[in-house]
This record gives sequence, structure tokens and C-alpha cells, in this order.
Amino acid sequence: MSKKQSLKEILSVRELEICDPISKGLSNDEIAKQLHISEGTVKNHITDIFGKTGARNRAEIAVRYALEYGQSDTEIVDQPELGKTEFPDFFIDARLRLVGFNGLPGLNGLPDTILLRLQGRPFIIGRYDVRVGHKQQDFEFPKETKAVSRRHASIERTARGYLITDLDSKVGTFINGTRITPGERYLIQTGDRVSFGSAGADYIFED
Repeated sequence: MSKKQSLKEILSVRELEICDPISKGLSNDEIAKQLHISEGTVKNHITDIFGKTGARNRAEIAVRYALEYGQSDTEIVDQPELGKTEFPDFFIDARLRLVGFNGLPGLNGLPDTILLRLQGRPFIIGRYDVRVGHKQQDFEFPKETKAVSRRHASIERTARGYLITDLDSKVGTFINGTRITPGERYLIQTGDRVSFGSAGADYIFED
């Protein structure tokens, strides 16, 4: 089987230049201004990129470019055309769906869904730290969610399945109501209730 060609091998220098801002979520107009070319030229180049790579949309271009050029998850997924909470399926390994207070999703500002993009490494869940002023973990609850620790728990996918670890959080991590021992990995399966503390950040795990 022949080796898959890299973007550098199949795209022109200009097309590679356009892939970079695509991976960062820039619009055609923004790309045109950045590269000092017309928006129509940008559209033509993107059409050529689709044809050469077989990509079906901008997100797929972003993924491939990021994998080959080492960009971060945030640069890949924070794209306007995907929306704030919508991600391509190939990003998502599993998810946590909010149960929340009295089973009412979205109450008290908690996110309805936590999308888990594991990509071969633990996915860290925590809370935004205003003292640092920028994102540190893979997913962060709003700074107002005081019950969740700044570095609370991690989830990873292994040959055994999905494993969750409490990262020595102050208020604990619970599986189906039972607090788990910090530092130890526990198997979670579809339908399990995962709680970060005991103040309502309760989620159902879905594979």
C-alpha cells in the first residue's frame, strides 16, 4: 500500500498558507485580508484544496492541517461555521450529558454537554482559573462553578474501556453516587452518572 501524501506534497505554497487560517477558524474575508488577496481567490483556492485532499468541508481541512503541523485542539474546533458547541463527529469520542438539579439541564449556568475529545490521551476536566486568565484544561466549567476544582478529573480511553480518575479534587468525583478514591482509575460505561462534587454538576456518560 502506498504511503498517503502529505499536504506539503499535494498543495501549493499558497494553498498551504490558506490552510493555516482555516485551521484557526478565519472566514474567507478574513483570510483574504490577511494574505492581501481577493475573497474570490480564496474561494477558488479552497475549492482546489477540497479537490486535492478529498476533504468534504473546512473542518476536515483543519483537522488534517493541524495533525501534520501540530496545532492545538482549540485551534481546530473553535470554528465559526461549526458553532460554539457543535463539533464534527471525528472529534468526539464520548460525551457527558447534564442531569443537573432535579434533572433540569442548563440550570445554574452548567453546560448541557461536555464533549470528550480524547485523541489518545487523558481528557482533563476542571474549572476556569481567573488568576491564570486563560484556559488550562481540556474542558473548564465557568469560574462561577465553585464546587468544581480547577483540576478536577480526567477521562481516558484504554483497551479496558473508558476510565475516569479523580485528580485529588477538594469535593470529589462520584460514579453513580459513590465517591471514588483520588488517583485511582475507575471504569465508566454508557448510562453511568458521573458527578463532579455534590453541588449539582451531575452528568450521564454516553459512549
